[in-house]
Amino acid sequence: MITIAEMLRPRPSVFSDTAREDVLNLSDFAEGRIDSEKFFSENFRTQGMNSLFDMAFKRFKGESDAGVIKLTQAMGGGKTHNMLALALLAADEQLRERILDKRYHGIGTIKVVTFSGRENADFGIWGSIAEQIGKRELFGGYYSPLKALEKVHGLIF
Repeated sequence: MITIAEMLRPRPSVFSDTAREDVLNLSDFAEGRIDSEKFFSENFRTQGMNSLFDMAFKRFKGESDAGVIKLTQAMGGGKTHNMLALALLAADEQLRERILDKRYHGIGTIKVVTFSGRENADFGIWGSIAEQIGKRELFGGYYSPLKALEKVHGLIF
């Protein structure tokens, strides 16, 4: 039988003075600074995360019409942490199949874009998204000059 002390033993990197800060931001994902294998090996997958993954991948697979998922602390962890977990799984089909037990096999490649209100985006959210998906021309009227997005045909958010 495993004791509580054994179950709750922090990983050695928690005590390392040379380890980078444990708190991650969306920009860490966007800039490719997250080791997905390490991320999932060091983090416990909560029921809230499982619910998020199920909702999102059902949408990606075309099995759900839910287009918006509102994250709250009650989902079982930090909102950014959950978004990063989902982004890592969405962006890497092989990782997704290992972590989610092939539950969502066959979805294929999912292009992940990020935007953080902490960014200094010269062209706002739409300019940032347009840049990431290679559609600057399509969104051009919405970020130069900056204005609210009314309708973009052929894209699902």
